[in-house]
Amino acid sequence: MSPAAKSIAEFDPALRLSPSVRKLLVETGLDPAGLTGSGKDGRLTRQDVEQEVARRQARPAAPAEVKPVPGLRSRRIPHDAMRRRIAEHMAHSVATAPHVTAVFEADFGAVLAHRQAHKAAFERQGVALTVTAYLVQACVAAMKAVPTVNSRWHDDALEVFDDVSIGIGTALGDKGLVVPVVHRAQSLSLLGIAARLQEATALARAGRLAPADVQGGTFTISNHGVSGSLFAAPIIINQPQVAILGVGKVEKRVVVREAGGADAMLIRPMAYVSLTIDHRALDGAQTNAWLTRFVETIETWPVAG
Repeated sequence: MSPAAKSIAEFDPALRLSPSVRKLLVETGLDPAGLTGSGKDGRLTRQDVEQEVARRQARPAAPAEVKPVPGLRSRRIPHDAMRRRIAEHMAHSVATAPHVTAVFEADFGAVLAHRQAHKAAFERQGVALTVTAYLVQACVAAMKAVPTVNSRWHDDALEVFDDVSIGIGTALGDKGLVVPVVHRAQSLSLLGIAARLQEATALARAGRLAPADVQGGTFTISNHGVSGSLFAAPIIINQPQVAILGVGKVEKRVVVREAGGADAMLIRPMAYVSLTIDHRALDGAQTNAWLTRFVETIETWPVAG
């Protein structure tokens, strides 16, 4: 977008941009929809814009175009704006934060039993009860045990949030990825979380998410298992968040459990769960403590709760 393409008055009021930020966006020609805000409730700050300008100016020159190989048939698919933004965010995240991933295993038997017992009641209220809703609520429980995971990194301080606002990576097929946010999840019931997820997914797939729907996140979940993946170590999607949870496919596996004082081989619905952290902000002890509480919450979910 060129500087003349948008005037100060034309920015979406929902973005709540300050006059100085609006002016800088006009001067630089940057689109605020493609930037991640580090201010209160995800608001875009002047520093965010200046850092993006500096990052783009420091970006190395594009490599020379690779010439087609004779005899090989191919076609070129131009990158759309969303794919370019995703690429920029991922490259920026990897360049900025030293990523470390810890992996645990979770038994989803208790969650699946609760879902089976309650999904009909949810459906009567027009809400689909998905496993992702349980993941969000388990994250809230884990944040109480290790609050620093629910934070943002700044050069001079770690900003720890009281509100747990969780972004859910939502694939749009070949169109890319968006991350709608369940704001203040700690104040929502399982029904409230499931309803918000249902609404956000519908809006995302219809291309109708508002800026406020994807801003203000303090943590992110990548539920990559819904597409069949057993394990992944996701990159932190929204800098300056400090962690992202990855959840693999829930599948029946043989596990060893102690029963009656002896080891027994059981078939249980298991999934790998990973927490990828920004090692500037968090260490292994915090990471493992957070995953321990998360897994404990998943595995001890009361059927009647």
